[in-house]
Amino acid sequence: GRVEVYHNGAWGTVCDDGWTDLGAQVVCRQLGFSGPAALASEGDYAAGQGFIFLDDVACVGTELSLLDCPHSSWGQHDCSHAEDLGVRCSPESNTIVDSSPGNSPHPALGAGKVSPAGPPVRLVDGESTKEGRVEVLLNGQWGSVCDDDWTDRDAAVVCRQLGFR
Repeated sequence: GRVEVYHNGAWGTVCDDGWTDLGAQVVCRQLGFSGPAALASEGDYAAGQGFIFLDDVACVGTELSLLDCPHSSWGQHDCSHAEDLGVRCSPESNTIVDSSPGNSPHPALGAGKVSPAGPPVRLVDGESTKEGRVEVLLNGQWGSVCDDDWTDRDAAVVCRQLGFR
């Protein structure tokens, strides 16, 4: 799908200038996939709206996160949404990477973080990025999580998944 990153409380797209399949591999690895990856052709996925956050991203393929790759300053670009980056993580051969202690971490994107053990999670409608209603991404749709039987231990799992200690 179309690659988006979370920055300063908003989601935005990434320009496809200079991307290679090695960069696509970084994105897929960050999302927890270990199999091969490829760039999508321009127009394969619907154009984004709003912010274009990153341009001139130059991954070499070994990075754990696309934010580890050299890139332009946030929001500086010479692109339109017709150039939004799209990638394909090969579902036939990809396996979710084990994230148990001792293995390499797979940092995820901003507030819509991905745990290899589950779907992307985000907090919405809070006064900051550290609070809010819990939502998960399933089948391309964000949805709320019911709080029945939730405890502080469940909240701690969500916070840990979002990168908070």
